[in-house]
Amino acid sequence: MINSIMKIGQYVELLEGKPDSIDNFIQDPNEKNNIHKVIMIVLNKGDLSYVGVEIEGYRNNYLKKYLYRHGSSRGTDITPTSKYAGNISTTFKNKILKCLKNISKNGKKIGLNNDELEIVTKIYNTIENSKNDIIDTLNKRIVDIDKKEGAILTLVFVENEIKHYVGDINLFQKVLQYSAKEKYFNKYNKKSLGKNQICSVCKQNQPEVYGFVNTYNFYTIDKPGFVSGGFNHEDAWKNFPVCYKCAIRLELGKKYINEKLIFNFYGFKYMIIPKFFNNENIEEILEILEHDFETKQHEIMNISYKNESINRLTSAENEIFEIISEQKNYVSFDLLFYFEKQAAFNILLHIEDVLPSRLKKLFQTKKRLDQIDIFKDLTTKENKRVIIFNFSILRLFFPRISKKRSSDKYFLEITEKIFSLKAIDYYFILKTIMIQIRSSFIKDEYLKINCLKAYLLLNYLTELGILYKGGVSMNIHPIKNLQDSFKSPDTKISEKIEHFFDSHKGFFNNSEKKASFLVGILIQFLLNIQYEDKGVTPFRSKLQGLKLTEALLKKIAIEAQEKLEQYNKNYYKELENVIAQYMVSCGSKWSLSNEEISFYFTMGMNLSSYFKTKKEK
Repeated sequence: MINSIMKIGQYVELLEGKPDSIDNFIQDPNEKNNIHKVIMIVLNKGDLSYVGVEIEGYRNNYLKKYLYRHGSSRGTDITPTSKYAGNISTTFKNKILKCLKNISKNGKKIGLNNDELEIVTKIYNTIENSKNDIIDTLNKRIVDIDKKEGAILTLVFVENEIKHYVGDINLFQKVLQYSAKEKYFNKYNKKSLGKNQICSVCKQNQPEVYGFVNTYNFYTIDKPGFVSGGFNHEDAWKNFPVCYKCAIRLELGKKYINEKLIFNFYGFKYMIIPKFFNNENIEEILEILEHDFETKQHEIMNISYKNESINRLTSAENEIFEIISEQKNYVSFDLLFYFEKQAAFNILLHIEDVLPSRLKKLFQTKKRLDQIDIFKDLTTKENKRVIIFNFSILRLFFPRISKKRSSDKYFLEITEKIFSLKAIDYYFILKTIMIQIRSSFIKDEYLKINCLKAYLLLNYLTELGILYKGGVSMNIHPIKNLQDSFKSPDTKISEKIEHFFDSHKGFFNNSEKKASFLVGILIQFLLNIQYEDKGVTPFRSKLQGLKLTEALLKKIAIEAQEKLEQYNKNYYKELENVIAQYMVSCGSKWSLSNEEISFYFTMGMNLSSYFKTKKEK
């Protein structure tokens, strides 16, 4: 992964033609799109006297002028530009004032000449002498900024009404360049630097290699396990030696990925990292990802959800998987799911070496199942599809209820298994599905939709060949569309049943499943009659929240027939005869689990409308 990030950085370096450009070291303070204002401590550029405090809107094209780069969370940032963090006085004193003091104190080491050192010292003295006035003004002006609006605090120098920002001053550019390099080998007042050693990234012998290069903060020398030879910081370079060129390229690669290859996935962030099989295709692949992705986003914004835009594996409009699936297998991709907290980079899930052909299989399976009639026919009043396959279906059954209650771990594990085509346990999935379906039944909402989504998910996993039962792959026949005669009101119910089971014979491969399904149909017919006559469905209470067993299923089947006879509305003699035949065929001891009985029964309830006879209609 690190090598791939370096190669991307090398591509950016060649593209821009500025390997030592100051742009390579600048970070975007508005990376999370929460910065809206710039609070400026204004000085006169001529005599460096304090002028006042001004506020203006944040401009994304002013990154070089703001010259922001994050430093230590406990210390200062690299330049006198910092994010406003809740208390403006504290931000000013701990970030801006201390930063200027550090630059003035270490100016010689940084490489400032005498004139520059004199200027920065004078700036510090001005700010120090005016700090009470500045703090008082900042506290008054901060009320003009809404609490929801983030801001940065910076210095601005005015000359003839023209503003000169931190990035316009050469000495601050020097500070940034030196500090960016120094952080690779200097930490905790310890230096970790190897001479004439092999760089672990480019594999070349280099004059210097550094021990504190940490592109993503999942490697840290704060823990003994990460430090070669124990807890000796000076020897950290032996553990992960990186030369200066590779360190810069890793920064550029990270910046490129952050800007172009980070996406959202149902409450998580993930990055896509291309892994190139040879260096000849790097430019071609990155251009395809960048330019085709922009085109695809434009298409998505201009076509209806009903048509092409449903061809996504997620519900995010900025999905890139379809573009990747169209490539040839001369590149693979890593998917890195992560979260960042207090500058630490925490990897939640790392899916390695996903080939375009594998993604293509995911899309082809999705496309086929999306066209099956029982999923396709369910639409809104606006004639938009209600059920299509994407990972929101998986998220439905593995939800995040709250910060303390979530199925995030299982959701990510199943996601990884789907992308990697690894085995998924059938009983585990079915048990999880029934938790959500029972919840829908109790709340009396979305039961049919969720039931069909569950059936779609099971079929999707099966057709990928990754649904396993008892350690053995479930070799299930692909689901098919129902025959045209099925939907005819003149078709006998026994014929409809035969057509349905033939088209769905993969999941309806024994008498027990069929009997459970048909009893579900019968029960729903009874509930419909009760609701028509009384406006209530008292028989619903006998279903015990869909926690069914073999004995309970047989009991409610008999009781439902008795109720229909009492109402003198038993239109379902033919259905009851078919149920009886399957019950006899099942024998005395069923092999189905209670979860399976409950699931197939619920399926029958929610597909009962397909089996209505002409008389009942």
